[in-house]
Amino acid sequence: LFRSFANQLENKKSKTGIEDKWITSKLNSTINKITEDYDNLKYPEAIQKLERFLVEDLSRTYIKIIRDRADEAKSILEKIIVDILKLLAPITPFITEHLWQDLKKKKVVKEESIHLSSWPKADKKKINVGLEKRMENILRIIEMGLAERDKAKIGLRWPLAKASISCDKGLDKDLQEIIKSQLNIKKVELKKAEQITVNLDTKLTPELESEGYAREMSRQVQAFRKKLGLEKKDRVELIISTDEKFKKTLESQKNFIKERTNSRRLEIVTTGKERFKNKVDFKIKDKRGNIEIIC
Repeated sequence: LFRSFANQLENKKSKTGIEDKWITSKLNSTINKITEDYDNLKYPEAIQKLERFLVEDLSRTYIKIIRDRADEAKSILEKIIVDILKLLAPITPFITEHLWQDLKKKKVVKEESIHLSSWPKADKKKINVGLEKRMENILRIIEMGLAERDKAKIGLRWPLAKASISCDKGLDKDLQEIIKSQLNIKKVELKKAEQITVNLDTKLTPELESEGYAREMSRQVQAFRKKLGLEKKDRVELIISTDEKFKKTLESQKNFIKERTNSRRLEIVTTGKERFKNKVDFKIKDKRGNIEIIC
């Protein structure tokens, strides 16, 4: 987990969003609590809090939210990795030292050893209890929305028009954007009520369906790129062969697919002739064809 994050830290620019402020608040709150646990020799409690932060807050929440803008979150990820390694060092001295040396090679840290570095100090000015509580509601709304998708048997890659959300307090625009991105919906409609409820408009219009096909096609192309050993920065030429009807659907999303797959050129054809060795079949619902990549 740490090495994966660390590999993203080189030569990246930073940009701060509300999710960054939230994870920064959670990090500083965690530093406070774990330092107190260590001071009182409560090691099991400290381990539980570290695990909760790493699994629930960082991996399952923050990383998912910033997935499409991870390059911009460089300084936040860097700060998290360094501080969490320091918090883990007393209970996992050898593993954290090994990971520290990886960070040192990437010039993320300067100290020769993690055990010669200073203990992290919580910045109380960056702890926002109100934001943390609001995010708890957002995560609950997202969980309920995902359950609605499962109930309707509509995968997350297929965009939906609207979510009608009832809650006791208003939601900031930035928090609404998190809901929209995590539930893959176009619009949030808010209603005031004591209890939180979430209702999704599950009708797939032709426009929404074509975007869903484009997202699924992009996923399959990305999987093929990975199989070929290509990196994210590697630009390719992409050829998709399919029937005439599905060709028209993909043509309407051509720019979306090109951007998602980092393709310098995209050709959608119906010939199906095998011209290159880098070729794989695809199936999306009842749509079939093949994908060719020219490196």
